Amino acid sequence: MFAEIRRIYRQSLKPADSYFNLYLARPLAAPLVALLARTRVTPNQVTLLSMVIAVAGFAALAALPGAWGLILGIVGIELAYVFDCADGQLARVTGRTSPVGAELDFLMDEFKAYLLVGAIALRWHLHDGGGHTALYVGLGTLVIIGWALASTRFFRTPEYAEATGTVRQRHGTAAGAARQKKTPLWPVEMLARLISQYPATLPIFAIVDRLDVFLYAYAAVHLLYIGRSALIVLLRLARFAPPDPGSSS
Repeated sequence: MFAEIRRIYRQSLKPADSYFNLYLARPLAAPLVALLARTRVTPNQVTLLSMVIAVAGFAALAALPGAWGLILGIVGIELAYVFDCADGQLARVTGRTSPVGAELDFLMDEFKAYLLVGAIALRWHLHDGGGHTALYVGLGTLVIIGWALASTRFFRTPEYAEATGTVRQRHGTAAGAARQKKTPLWPVEMLARLISQYPATLPIFAIVDRLDVFLYAYAAVHLLYIGRSALIVLLRLARFAPPDPGSSS
């Protein structure tokens, strides 16, 4: 059985992935994938089940005060992420990959990002004395997250790749690609990516009971991404039209 799980794990890996996924999330998902690969369960069903588990975790985080709210919330969020990894692994092992499956997975990730912000803001407001500040920060973060996700969708369209002469980036490739291409700012980029990939860092903030700090960091990381995205759009898509060859100088 353990040999089968190791085989499933190796067979189901992406060409590039984050360290958190490679060494923690995907190994935990491998036994689940080995079990589901023998059934008629589809990757899309696993994606939707991951969403159900995440909603339960976010609800516990927002509604239950004290340690139990934190524990149940974080357990639900982390378990949902393991299932989120399992859907792609199951698709690769069984050959049931599909473009619509990748889009569904990204859509559910978008919903989870919004719910994460809402759950933390509500917990801060209801149980941790955040008052109106929690609501304002939560609302502002939701706007920032929405803008950042919309930018990501735009950059991954075939129209953008064609217009800029770049290779189209698919959903799920960003973390691994960034890990392979290190720049002088890679420590900052790695920290930003860890904050953005919240299952890797959210438990740390929960242990010290400072999810409000995580919310500020989550907003700041995505605000930086928006600034970078705006600069890229200006440099690549806001240029003047080339001179008309028929016009006189």
